[in-house]
This record gives sequence, C-alpha cells and structure tokens, in this order.
Amino acid sequence: MSPSLSSPRIAIIGAGIIGLSCAWELAKRGAHVTLFDSGFYPGRGASWAAAGMLAPAYEAAAEPGANPRLFDLCLKSAGQWTDMSGAIAALTKRDVLHSIGPSLAVAQTAEDRIHLAGLAEALNARKIPFDVLSPGEAVQAEPCLHAGNKGALRLPTDGQVDNRLLVEALIRALERQDQVAFVTGTAPLALVQGKIVLAGFDRVIFAAGWETASVRVGDTTLGDIAPMLRKIEPVAGHMLAFNRLPDGPEMTVRSGALYIVPKAGRLIVGATVEPGETSTRIDSDAINRLEAAAHALCPMLKRATIIEAWRGIRPGTPDHAPMIGALGGTGAFVAAGHYRNGILLAPITAQIMADSVLDGKTSDLASAFSPARFAAATA
Repeated sequence: MSPSLSSPRIAIIGAGIIGLSCAWELAKRGAHVTLFDSGFYPGRGASWAAAGMLAPAYEAAAEPGANPRLFDLCLKSAGQWTDMSGAIAALTKRDVLHSIGPSLAVAQTAEDRIHLAGLAEALNARKIPFDVLSPGEAVQAEPCLHAGNKGALRLPTDGQVDNRLLVEALIRALERQDQVAFVTGTAPLALVQGKIVLAGFDRVIFAAGWETASVRVGDTTLGDIAPMLRKIEPVAGHMLAFNRLPDGPEMTVRSGALYIVPKAGRLIVGATVEPGETSTRIDSDAINRLEAAAHALCPMLKRATIIEAWRGIRPGTPDHAPMIGALGGTGAFVAAGHYRNGILLAPITAQIMADSVLDGKTSDLASAFSPARFAAATA
C-alpha cells in the first residue's frame, strides 16, 4: 500500500465471517471498507451453517494431508479469540458465548484409538497440554457418553463460539462505523492491463468462500485470471440441531468426523463430508444417519428432538488450509478456502490481510498460506 494513502478505500467481495472479520480489522486501522455480497443477507452461507468450533488440536495437529503450518496458524488464531470476542461484546453489548474449552475427543472404534494416539503424539511433540482418559474417566467427564467407549482425550485448547451470534454481532458492530458500508449485489470489477480494479477503491480483497474463483471480473472470472483459485473446492455437509437437554452434554464431544456441540438452547450435530456438492437441499437419509451416529455416541440424545436440519458448503483446498495473500501481479488479495476452520481462523486471517494490504508486511507463517503455493500446479 502506498504510504501516500492515509485513508485507503478497500472493497471486500464476500461478507461471510472472513470478509466481516477483515472489514473489522481494516476499519480499526483506519481504512474505509465496503463489503459486497450477492446473498440475501450477509453471513448466511458457510458461516451461518457452521458449528463454531475453535479446535486447533483436533482439526489440525494430526490431520492427514494438511498444510504443515496449519496447526501453528490455528493455534495462534485460537489465542486471539478472547480479545476479539471481548472487543465485539464491548462495542455491541452482545455476548458471542466464546468458550476457551475443553473439548473431548472420544474413541468408539479401534480405528478411532489409532487416530487419537496420533493426535496425542503430535500434541506431545509440540508440548501442548491434554489429558488421556480411560473409558470410565471419559464418562465421568461427560456423562452423556456411551459406557462402551474406548477412551478419550480432553483437549483444553479446543473451545467454541456461537457462530450465529458472532455473525450478527459483527454485522451490528460494522454497521455502527461510519467508514464501513454494505452493498447487496455484485461489484463492477474490471481487468485493466492485468490489474483487477474497482472504481473508487484502492484495493480489492476476495473472500467469497467456495465461489471465489467464479467471481466475475469484467468479461471473465477470477479463476481464469488466477487459476490457483480453482483449487478451492465446494464440500457440502449436512448438520442438525437437537433441543438442549437439562442433563447434557456440557462440552463439545468429537469422534471421527462426528461432533456434538452444546449451544444456548440447542445441540449442534455434524457433519457429513460431500466433496464437489453445491446443493443446499437436505437429504433426509443423511440427517437420519447423523442422528443415529449421535445416539450411538451419546445414548441420552434419544430423548432429544431434532429442531433444525440444514446443509452448508465449505470451501476446501488440497491441503485443508486457506489461501491468504496477494494474487500475483493482479494488485488484488484473497482470503478464502478455510474449509472447516473459517470461524477459528477469522482473527488471524484478518490480521494477516490487514498487515499485507495496509502495510505491505508479511511473515514466515503467513507466507505458508500464500495462494502462490498452488500456482505451479495450475500453470
């Protein structure tokens, strides 16, 4: 960013949790920000469909095929959540119900035990604290669990935030700031001598989730201009919510791909993993399978009633990690592809983006998530 621009004007394409968080950080640093979103209401895509887990250990410490720096990124962002949730609450008087943790990772099968052993090894190597629980100790920690479980890990690093309260609070916080505006519809972007431009703005940030590559820029698409963005793949996922029971569960419980996350008045259960799917239409069989899996992990949930079911679309990448940074020589920036960690990675993504866009600064950690890492594969 040129030092002559004392009050830069930034356009953000996409108003999900990543776009909203980037706007929040940029506005704090003095930028004028306009968020463009073609949806019927900001934040109602993957951000609304999520479970709000802040799970650096379970999601990234030993995830096969993950970017080797993803755990570092997730852990650093998790540490920023207390400040971010506190600042939002102070401005809006809205509690986003941020909980530091712990969460419980439970083994139900021999395969699960192998996975938890690998997770424990990875956490030990980083000197990250956790507790190994026997099957009986797991039930003592969370009485909802099936007595036939095969043990668990208690993960103090892994907490949660209520993502729906968060989205609403961030929108309210941004609406209170004179230098932030929301525009419903598409931005009239143009490609001029290889540069992506938008009249009236100094910089453009693309944060459109799984649809980032399909954003129109003049007569072409962003994916044609920056082919590495085609690596962002839609990954649909079914989820459901039970009514909250007075006797639990009280903490987030995870087993394999299944999770049960207690919220105020509801229990979130997820999620299926459906690569390449872009439909949000609900498949009743998928919901039935999720319900049965939840009952098997926590039998007491047979007394609960499904109060909501939905299907969201995550933005996946080959290394399960986001693309954050400059888009080659286009003059534009991207923050997309956060897969299952969009809520968790919102604070650190916003920091990296503001550092890069406003000050031209980066770091070794940020560089590990540059979209350029996929450029060779798409050249």
